Amino acid sequence: MEQTKLWNRPYIFILIINTFNAFSFYMIATVLSKYLVSFGTDITLAGFIVGLFSLTSLVCRPFCGIMADRLNNVRLLKLSNVFMTVGLVGFILTTNIPLIIFFRILHGIGFAIGGTAQIALATRYIPPGRLGEGIGYQGMGMVVSSAVAPGIGLMITEQIGMSATFFSAAVLTAVAFFLLFAFHEQSEQARTPDNMAGDKATKKRLSWSDVIAVKALPYTFVASTFSFTNGIIAAYLVLYAENRGIAGVSVYFTVCAAVLFVVRPFSGKLMDKKGLHFTVLPGLLVTASSLFILGRSATLPLILLTGALRSLGQGAAQPSLQAGCINRVGREKTGVATSTYYLGGDVGQGIGPMLGGVIIGQLASIAGYRVVFDICGLLMLGALVYFLVSSRLKNESDEA
Repeated sequence: MEQTKLWNRPYIFILIINTFNAFSFYMIATVLSKYLVSFGTDITLAGFIVGLFSLTSLVCRPFCGIMADRLNNVRLLKLSNVFMTVGLVGFILTTNIPLIIFFRILHGIGFAIGGTAQIALATRYIPPGRLGEGIGYQGMGMVVSSAVAPGIGLMITEQIGMSATFFSAAVLTAVAFFLLFAFHEQSEQARTPDNMAGDKATKKRLSWSDVIAVKALPYTFVASTFSFTNGIIAAYLVLYAENRGIAGVSVYFTVCAAVLFVVRPFSGKLMDKKGLHFTVLPGLLVTASSLFILGRSATLPLILLTGALRSLGQGAAQPSLQAGCINRVGREKTGVATSTYYLGGDVGQGIGPMLGGVIIGQLASIAGYRVVFDICGLLMLGALVYFLVSSRLKNESDEA
């Protein structure tokens, strides 16, 4: 029987599991480098170990898509949570650098597998015609966690100690593991009509289309501009504010999270009813505007306003683009569509700070930051043009 209700029991469980895993991730994000330095690790090596997480995710993404499309998603999620739990506990048990690196990589592999498998599993319980809304809610756990969990992680560290923070994060991933036993593994792969095709696909030999979803690339390219910008903002906003002599800029990230929390569900509903253009085009325009303003902001209220605008645009466009990837590829290939989408995000978020650092290093003071933010704004406008052109070409090919 076809699922018609979005807020069904399995979907709610997936949201809870996603939130627990995201909360665990963000709890240690702000204390890991400090923890490594606390037992004598060189700051450069500490930065390398922290960055291994993103590098591991980048390498794993294509394989995660293959596994999510061909294997049992519940079992994959259980495996990912075991990896994350062991990785987090490992930080408590040793200060040996090679072992620390091993546990960091294990944690990254678990997180990469889980992110793709969660979306693949969730789409089996999201009704047809409500994919944008369902994907929008699916990202809420990450939004809430990014706003709340770092502060809780720091509080636990200050009150009890860093080992307690890692232990608390491990408890969350362990609880998520046990929640997965609420699913019936033998039936979770047979929830959508598309799965008939999926069953046949699993019998085929591995091909390039199982690694990268070519049909999803246009939307992935557009979405990666948001990730590029996120990487720039995360790396350089605080330094930019210090150059401006502006205090309290950390509130910016709370404002962003609050706006995303409000916007994402509504943008998904709008996308389902009106189509991608009604959310993606305004989202790109608003985000571009916020970046042009940011480079010329000399007060905290104005910087916070740009954060609200950027999150308004991003919250409107990103869930729609992710749902668009899945719709274009087909629900039976949700895994590879999702991994392709995340792969673009990993690349954008990684390249952004690198290029930004080069530009800021070549230019003096405020001018360097302004140029970087302007480039991000221009990238958004370029993505808008690319989206329009690729959409027109797709329409023409569909009509031919």
